[in-house]
Amino acid sequence: MDNTTKEWHINSGCKMNQDHMIKRNLAYIGLGSGNDEYTGRCESNGFTTPKQFEKFKKDAKKGDKIYLYQNGVGYIQYGYYTGIIYVTGPSSRARELAPDWRITEIQKHIQVDQWIPISNPTIPDIVIRFTLNEIK
Repeated sequence: MDNTTKEWHINSGCKMNQDHMIKRNLAYIGLGSGNDEYTGRCESNGFTTPKQFEKFKKDAKKGDKIYLYQNGVGYIQYGYYTGIIYVTGPSSRARELAPDWRITEIQKHIQVDQWIPISNPTIPDIVIRFTLNEIK
C-alpha cells in the first residue's frame, strides 16, 4: 500500500464561492447542473469534473495536502484533507450549498482541517486547467 502523501490542486472558482469555502474549511466541486448534464459529463471522453472527482475519491487519503488556486493569483491557501466528503442536494443534510450554484447543481464538498493562507501566492509554471487534479 502506498502511504506517500499526495498534493492536490483545486480551483476556487468565483470569489463568492471561494470566500464561502474558506470560512467552512471546504473545497467545492460542481459535477453538473442537473442529472442530464452530470450523465453527459460522465460519458464524455474528456477529463470532466465528475472524472476528476472520482480520481480524487479513489486516490486521495486523509492527510493529503490540498492547495486552493485562485485564477490569476495562484495558490492562496492550503489545507489537509480530513477524509470527509459531503454529498449535497435538496434531500441531503450536508453542509450548505455553494452560493453561486443552483439548487440542482450536483456538488461534492471536500473537507480540509483548516485553510491556511499563503502569504505570497504562487502561480505554477504550468497552470492546471482542471478544477481538481493531483499535482504531486
